[in-house]
Amino acid sequence: MNIVRVAMIGFSAWLLAGCGGSSSSEPEATPAVGSFSLAVSDAPMNGVSHVGMVLNELVMTDQNGVIHRHDLEGVSFNLLDYQGMDSHLVVENINLPVGQYHGAYISVEPGNGNQGCYIENGQGRHGLAVAEGRLPVADFEIVANQEVDITLEIDLYRGISNENGQFRLNHRGMWSVNNRTMGHLLGEVDPQWIADCETTYAEQVSDEGYFYHLAYLYPADVTGIQQMGDMNPNPEAGITSPIAITRMKQDSEGHWFFTMGFLPEGNYRVGYTCLGHLDNPQDNDIKDGVFKIFKDSGEVAIEAGSVGGRQTTHQCGRGNGGHHGRRGG
Repeated sequence: MNIVRVAMIGFSAWLLAGCGGSSSSEPEATPAVGSFSLAVSDAPMNGVSHVGMVLNELVMTDQNGVIHRHDLEGVSFNLLDYQGMDSHLVVENINLPVGQYHGAYISVEPGNGNQGCYIENGQGRHGLAVAEGRLPVADFEIVANQEVDITLEIDLYRGISNENGQFRLNHRGMWSVNNRTMGHLLGEVDPQWIADCETTYAEQVSDEGYFYHLAYLYPADVTGIQQMGDMNPNPEAGITSPIAITRMKQDSEGHWFFTMGFLPEGNYRVGYTCLGHLDNPQDNDIKDGVFKIFKDSGEVAIEAGSVGGRQTTHQCGRGNGGHHGRRGG
């Protein structure tokens, strides 16, 4: 009887194994992925009509050290077409394995004036070099079945330099932000500020015969105009350099306004000047007495809202009567 029982047990085990009872035959789980999108926007500058960008490849490294590449096929566009709250979508909803990503960048095609990146101003078209040949993108995390939308903002006033006719786009003045944690700033500018600044500094008008009206954005720890610095990256003690700069424009009815897009939510302070043409990014123009911030426009809080991208309106002085420049400029 014992021999028969052992034989039956052995047969039953063989039968179960043959019918797929072993877990080794189960299919492997599909790796979790999320989607990633990246856009580019800019803050414009006076005297420049085109900033041509030619993008080659998006490169990023995951937490396991694996490098991911996405071919951009040399897509080209004019960066000045995407100002303020507008942006150019570079990649849309590409799938990536979940995890942390670092060292991300967009490689660009250096220009010589005929091909590659370029800049156009009143003196023609010039080749544009980009620092390290790339546009850096901040670290980000991919979560399973979720979308991550990043925007790379480029502040041309702080980013572009011209040394002996060689134009260069530096990483200073660039930042990346998750679209869910950013907001946009709409500035209404008091026309009396414009008039008073031009009158006060009438003898310092540019060689072309006009003023450069600019809005300067500072971090919240700046509490007054005496702390507002110029674009010089190495200010003196007690002076703070701006974190963003944009030019003021007029709509079709002459109302003054400005926009700053894709700002990380938080508290800031706004300054105004008409002497932007005297602010050389490489020099300490405030210390030399050449450049001045004319008005302190006070604090402003940028909020992202429930899905990101909330618009905050800020009045400089008495504002412009609620005109945001939607009819032109």
